[in-house]
Amino acid sequence: MTTRRSGSTLTLRLAVAFVTVAIAALAVFAVLTVSVARGQLEDLVSSVHRADTTEAATSAARAYAAGGGWENADLAGPVAIAARDQATITVIDASGQILREPTQEAADMLEKMHGISIVDVPRGDPLDAPVVVDSRTVGTLQLRFPLTHLPTPEEEVRTALTKTALIGGIVAIVAAIGMALFVAGRVSKPLTALTAAATQMAAGKRDVRVDMPDAPGELGTLARTFDAMAAAVQREDELRRQLVRDLAHEVRTPLSILRGTTEALVDGVASPDEATLTTLHDEVLQLTRLVGDLETLADAEAAGLHMEVVAVDLAEVARNVTQLAAAAVADAELRLDVDLRAAPVMGDSARLGQVAINLLSNALRYTPAGGSVMVRTGTTDTAAFLEVLDSGPGLDADDIPHLFERFYRGRAADAEGSGIGLAVARELVLAHGGTVEAANRPEGGAVFRVELPAHPPGPPDERTGAEGAR
Repeated sequence: MTTRRSGSTLTLRLAVAFVTVAIAALAVFAVLTVSVARGQLEDLVSSVHRADTTEAATSAARAYAAGGGWENADLAGPVAIAARDQATITVIDASGQILREPTQEAADMLEKMHGISIVDVPRGDPLDAPVVVDSRTVGTLQLRFPLTHLPTPEEEVRTALTKTALIGGIVAIVAAIGMALFVAGRVSKPLTALTAAATQMAAGKRDVRVDMPDAPGELGTLARTFDAMAAAVQREDELRRQLVRDLAHEVRTPLSILRGTTEALVDGVASPDEATLTTLHDEVLQLTRLVGDLETLADAEAAGLHMEVVAVDLAEVARNVTQLAAAAVADAELRLDVDLRAAPVMGDSARLGQVAINLLSNALRYTPAGGSVMVRTGTTDTAAFLEVLDSGPGLDADDIPHLFERFYRGRAADAEGSGIGLAVARELVLAHGGTVEAANRPEGGAVFRVELPAHPPGPPDERTGAEGAR
């Protein structure tokens, strides 16, 4: 009920806003159109009046020539022209004296021709035209036209234009209302859906989606982005719940061993010999590593990671890590190959070592006995790289996009480990301005590749080798 009412209110408000803008635009357009048209009509009428005055003067000149002077001139022609425009007419001789004002003749002629009477109305300034006979000005013809009168054709044009503007404005307003309701509905629908979805998500419902792929323009982009965000939030929640279960599982075993062993020591059932103390120490170390990984991940994600950035060679970092891992490699009955070429970068040696350890530990964990793992370093035109390759079963295609996500374990959910080692490696690599990717090797197995911005090296110091360890 609340969502529907909110949507209706938004639709109405948008529609009113659109219609108001449309009416304002139409009103301005109509006023400008009528004003411009009126001015142009007035200019046209003035031009017609000047032409009629000139025509009347020409007719008067012919009458003057035919009558041999003003006394015998037949002014029926000029009078007819004046009567046509309901104008008064005055004839002035060359000396400026008024000879005749045959206005009554014009009135009689107008009434006879059209049944219309010339009424006494306000008139404009007189328009004069010289009466020229044989290149000699013999007088002046003066017409005064009504101020409020337009010739019939021009009056019809103005009336038609005003009527058209009025009817067009009404039709346009109706169309604007319909279009405004349509557009307002199209705009408000996704906004209302987004509001409802956001409200439900805020209430804890993570599976809510807007699901409006047909929403127009940026609203469609916003709806799709919201759905992607909601999916990411839902996935994060699922991963967090999985993390709690995984951590409970990871912590329960060492805690059970610690509790059982310490209770046995307290009860005197077991003696505090070297083997017992070694077992307790190993379980404490496992818990310490787990807590350390979680702390590193939190620091890296929160930009709170402290790094001592110096010139570092990835080849030296990898060499130290492989030496430390020699015993674990031998226990797993694997072969470790190295191909270490100089790869100078700027970074924190200890943090980069942790990246190498996490990637190598991951490879050792999933490579079956009798297989091999290779660690390789080198440079490209713009970057230094560290690669860890294994001969294991490879990566599931569905897992590859999520391997470096926090708490993701994929098909290895039942294996040892907290499921955050690769996430820690990714955050540390990002903190160094680099990238890390995973892929399957064509010949089988997986490859994890770290690339960091290359740092200009000092004296060339390339080291190449292929060392084996069992």
